[in-house]
Amino acid sequence: MSAVAAIQFTQDQMRTLTGVSAETVRHWRKAVPYLASKTGKSARFSFTDLLGLAVTNELVSSLGVHIGSVSAGVDALFKLLADASAPAMDGAIVFVTSTTASLHESSSWYVARALTQPTLAIPLDPLIARLQQHMLPVMPGPAQAVLPFPPEAIRSRT
Repeated sequence: MSAVAAIQFTQDQMRTLTGVSAETVRHWRKAVPYLASKTGKSARFSFTDLLGLAVTNELVSSLGVHIGSVSAGVDALFKLLADASAPAMDGAIVFVTSTTASLHESSSWYVARALTQPTLAIPLDPLIARLQQHMLPVMPGPAQAVLPFPPEAIRSRT
């Protein structure tokens, strides 16, 4: 029996799903060793790669962090997500420092008290939901108009 192959996404699909431009990815490849291996037209990205790019995009775009200052932490993030199982990412928060990354359940915020260096926390659920929405958009069903009167059973004469 053959193993189930994971879905791989092209560079164009990656850009569409994550909203990260080609120029930005080229720049990140220079700073993040994990992304340096994803070059050329044949580059393929897994779902966890897309999630890592979405987290990195949040760090850079939303929080204004320069990729060079967290490149080792982002590299660790990609490796961490590649090894993580889907249930481990459900409801998880990723903590990224300048050199490390760790994955924790959202209910275990007590871990934050043990932090010894500046750390950025990104919840994964909104990013996963956004990626899934782009991949499998939920189409709203046509709404039936409310009838102004209730339906009645009619007897026929036979």
